[in-house]
Formats: sequence, structure tokens, C-alpha cells
Amino acid sequence: MKINIKIIPALNGDCFLITAGETNILIDGGYVNTYSEFLKPLLLEMASKDKNLSLVVVSHIDADHISGILKLIEENESGNIIPIKYIWHNAFRHLQQNEQIDTTIKEEKIFNDIKKEELSDSAVCVSAEQGSSLASLLLKYKYQWNSQFDGNAVSIDYKNSITVGESTINLLSPNQKKLESLQKYWRKELYKNGYLDSPHSEEFWDDAFEFLLAQDKEELKCDSKNISYNDNIDFNKIKENPFNPDSSPTNGSSISFILEIDDKKMLFLGDSHSDLVESELKKHLGSKGLPIYFDLVKLSHHGSFSNNSPRLLELIDSNNWIISSNGKTHNHPDIETLAWILTKDDKIKRNLFFNYPLAICQNLSSSELKKKYNYEIIFPETEEPIEISL
Repeated sequence: MKINIKIIPALNGDCFLITAGETNILIDGGYVNTYSEFLKPLLLEMASKDKNLSLVVVSHIDADHISGILKLIEENESGNIIPIKYIWHNAFRHLQQNEQIDTTIKEEKIFNDIKKEELSDSAVCVSAEQGSSLASLLLKYKYQWNSQFDGNAVSIDYKNSITVGESTINLLSPNQKKLESLQKYWRKELYKNGYLDSPHSEEFWDDAFEFLLAQDKEELKCDSKNISYNDNIDFNKIKENPFNPDSSPTNGSSISFILEIDDKKMLFLGDSHSDLVESELKKHLGSKGLPIYFDLVKLSHHGSFSNNSPRLLELIDSNNWIISSNGKTHNHPDIETLAWILTKDDKIKRNLFFNYPLAICQNLSSSELKKKYNYEIIFPETEEPIEISL
């Protein structure tokens, strides 16, 4: 069966459309303009051919992943754009299966504080109005939301293998511990901003939770490394740089998984933490020998070294690696991540797919470097989706 993976321009975010036979899976939606400029036309074309979305995965609550999905659901009442069978999205209610929070929020204060439309690098993010969160819209339009998990959180502690159409999805993250970390972070943010006060509905909590987390700002990297790009660049020297793991609770809650269709295995890592992914990969596939080969790997967190540890990159291998980022704000991907990939056994040719023509693509396009380390750089000349066929 032919498998097509469309890597859609999403600025500093993620948006992927996987099609195989009658199975169509959308992973994240980038920003609102990712949806309007690129994703919506693709979905309308699919719908015109009587196709639907078998599954929509919202990996976690972050504006660069969720905003385009929220716009899709806003416009998709009664399947106006395309029918959607299942949606995975962990909202506030899914963190409360064992404990109901009785602390609450000043409704007027929080919405005065967070009601805004944010523009960043031309990225249109969600704006806050009560009842306009993704969670509230999924309830309003009665989607099959986390139904394969019986309405609970998408979590490896509840269920780690799901069949979707002609595909099998083996979850790698999050687990309950990562979701509890997100809940603690949320509580801390409420206390810090003085929002805890009087009772409100669960639906309000979903809205407040989603809008505050979507606007959570990643700490800017202070990168003092000055890499000189030339034919003599020493990737092994770069690998000596220390690994500092990501500690963001939002990223830690990210849904990541192995997608299996026919005999193909694809690894989609969202923005997940590498420690949990490492342990789950070993449970799933470690007995079959290392490194574990995948037909495609979508690197975690746009290629950030903090989310792609040396241990993880030693554990996995592939001919095809995806980096989704326009390189702005946080200068993703990190050269350390690429160094650990490119210094693997050179008997395998590795293709690095970028959805933007980043400066690092030009820097690594030296014929001498490509020959020495046996790799190829693939990126679009203009802003448009690129496609991988397996």
C-alpha cells in the first residue's frame, strides 16, 4: 500500500497529513493561517473525493500545534469541510479522572487577561472567548473525542495500542506522570496569577486551561555556540556538547506514537520528552535488536536537542528524518541533534526533510559533507507542502 506523508508549512509549528488507502490521519494543525492557506484546500479536495479523516491527533496544547485544528473544528460543523471519525485531544477534564479540583477562577479577570489575538511571525493564534476552546467545540458538535480511550485521557497507562482503519498506533507518551506534571504546572500558574476564587463549570475550566497553556512561552535558548560551517565541520566534536533535557510540562504531555501501516513503521514524536519515549520504545521493540529501524522519524520539538537525547538517537534509525520548523524564535533545529543522526553508520543514506529552506540547509548542502556522512538535504524552494512516499 502506498503511504503519503505531507509535511505542511506551519511556521515554527507542526502539521502532517498521512494518507494510505482509506486511512487518513491528521497530526496537529499549526496556526490558523497554516489551516487557511494549506490544510483547508487539501481537506476540501479529499472531501470532494468522498474521503474523510480517520483520526485527528492534537499532540498537546500549544498554539503552534492546536490553533489550526481549532479553526478547522470551528468551520466543520456538520462536516462542512470534511467528515472526521475520531479526535484525540487531552483537555483539562482528562486530567481530573481521579481528583476533582474544587478551586476556581475569577471568570472576568482571566478572560480580560487572556482575551487577545496574538500575532507572531505572521502566525495567527487562537483568541480567547468563553466557550470557544477546542474542548468546548468538540463537546458542542459531539465529536468522537478520545472515545477509543472510553473518554479518558490519551495515555499509555490507559491503553497503548489502537487500530485506526488500516493502521495500528502504538502510543509512546504521555503517561499519567507526565499529565500530573502538567496539572501541577497549571495549578501553579493559577496561584501565581491570582485566579483562584469562586466556583465555575467544568466547561469554563476547559477554556481557561486551554487558552493559558496555548500561550505558554518556551524559554528562549541562550545559544553561545558558534559553529563554523565548512567542509571540515566536525560532527563528532559537536556531539561532545552536553545534553540538557526539556523540562516543560506542556511538551511532556505531548502525544507521540509509532504508526504502522502494512510493513511500514513511522515514528511521530510531537514535542515529547525523550526519557519516556526511550523506555517505551524498549518495551515495544527493544527485543528485536538495536537500533530500531523506522521508515520515517518526525523529530521531537522541531529538532531541539533538549527533546532528542543522544540515547534516543542511538536507539533509533531511519533513512528519512523530518524537521518541521521555519527556524525562527528558537533557531530550531539544533546542530547537536543533526550531528547525532549524521554520524550513525554511513552504510545507510539518510534524508533530512525540512519544510522551510533554512540557513542550516544551505550550510549542510556541501557536496563534501554529504559524501563524507552519506546524507541528503531536501527542502522546498518556495513555501509549500512537501511529500514523502513510502
